[in-house]
Formats: sequence, C-alpha cells, structure tokens
Amino acid sequence: MSQQPAEGFNPISYQVTLPLSRQTLQMVADLIRTHRRQVRSRWRKATPAEQALVVLAVLRHDQRLADIGGGHGVSASTVRRWVLEVIGLLAARARRLDRVLRRLLARGSAVVLIDGTLIRTRRRSGKANRANYSGKHKHHGLLVLALTGEDGRLVWVSAALPGKTADITASRRLGLRERLHEHDLSPAGDKGFHGWHKDVRESRDCPGCGRSCEQVVLTPYKAEAKRPLTEGQQQANAAFSAMRCAVEGGFAALKSWRILTKLRCHPRHATTLLRALLVLTQHEQSIRGTVQSTAG
Repeated sequence: MSQQPAEGFNPISYQVTLPLSRQTLQMVADLIRTHRRQVRSRWRKATPAEQALVVLAVLRHDQRLADIGGGHGVSASTVRRWVLEVIGLLAARARRLDRVLRRLLARGSAVVLIDGTLIRTRRRSGKANRANYSGKHKHHGLLVLALTGEDGRLVWVSAALPGKTADITASRRLGLRERLHEHDLSPAGDKGFHGWHKDVRESRDCPGCGRSCEQVVLTPYKAEAKRPLTEGQQQANAAFSAMRCAVEGGFAALKSWRILTKLRCHPRHATTLLRALLVLTQHEQSIRGTVQSTAG
C-alpha cells in the first residue's frame, strides 16, 4: 500500500464467506488470464484467481475499495482498475437482444415478461440532477428494463436510462415492441405499460402482418374513477399477477449483487456493470440447474 500503518499498530483481519460457486470464480479467472495474454501483460501484483476473488467480493458484498484493498496489500485505485477491467470482460459476453429473442422463439415461447426497476445512485450535480431523479421512487437513480422468460430467469437487460424515464417511454425508445413482433413474441407488462397496446392499434401496414398490426400486448385491467373493476376483471388481474410474479424473482437474483444497492461509480459504467452482473447471474443459475438435475 502507499501508506504504511503507524509503528506498533497491527490491523485486524477477518474472513467473509462468498456465496458463489468455484466454477464462477474459475470462469472469471480464465477471462482475466486470457486478457492478460492478449495484452501481453508482463507482471501483475495479483494472480488471475486473486484478482477474480477481489472483484467478485466487491460486486457481491459491495465492499469498500480501500477496505478490501488493504486486506490484499493494494490501493483502492488498483482495486477500482481491477473491477472496471473485469466487468468490461464480462459485459462483452452478454447476449444481444436479437440472439436472445431467437433463443426464446426456438424454445417455443410465446410470451416474454417485461418490467423496469430503479437502480439508486448518489445525487447528481448540474443538468443531470433532475434527469436522474425519479418522481415515482422519490430518489435519484437509473432506470433499467429487463426481459425474462416464463420461468423468471433474466435473459436481457437494457442500457441504463435516466431515472425520470417511465417504463413505457423507455420501451418505446428502445423499440422493444417492434423487435418482439419480429420474433412472434408478445410482451406482458404491469400497469406501467398500460396504453402500450395503443401503439399496436395505430400501426398500419405492418411488415409482419401485411395489414393493421395484430400483435397482442398483455397488461392488467386498470380501474377508472367511475368504472370500478368487475369481479371477472379482478380474477383476470389476479391470474395475470401470478404469471408476472416470476419477473420479480429475476430482479431479486440480479439485485443479490449488493453493489446495486446504491451505485457509487460513475453512471457511464452502469450499463457495463449491469450486463456483467447479468452474465454472472446466468452462469450461477446454469450451474445450480446442472447440479439439481444431476442430483435428481
């Protein structure tokens, strides 16, 4: 470290359990090892496995960089460089949207679940202050849209958008309905996407349908001031909510990485971080699925 402790002061070390599989640690270490070979890195202070362990600890437990760096004899800036290097390598392995939709279609899926969540950040300064403030959550943050299969596993996350953006506005900017329609998939969203079906009604000369678009957008019924929901509509909403509860499990798996509790890094790294965490989450889920199928 750049600063040595005072004479006679012995720092205290402690151990923390990292709830991840060894296969995930090995996968990250292999990526680092391959990257070092490509850039012809002659010497590093840590081996690929040690760097992978430090980065996974930061992502999983949101350890402060100076604290975890002190335990490994490196500075906070070195740990920051390690983290940015690894999340860039992981994000490059994230599947693009078109490939994800083709895989869902090949599996015989007809419906894809869509939802948005707010990743909290620190208060911004200047013009970015209001743009990143969410009036719904009363907090500064970044909006992220995600797609999950009917089993609740995350398959894709969008780029990080300003926190003031509504879910339906973000989906329209990204053109999600059109891209889902190209693969014969119907989106299912919560009440935040109510009104998305109007885009379908206003569509004309749809390339896929050959006439007025026939794509279905699934959203729950929404009560109005003088039109309460009927008993049938309430039952339909209950069944719809039971189907969509799977997407909450997908977000819970993503947010188990505690670094998303409140982002302290610059927002320009948010998209790369989210895609890296998506790759790690999918890798952990695939390993657990393999173990369970083998045990069964």
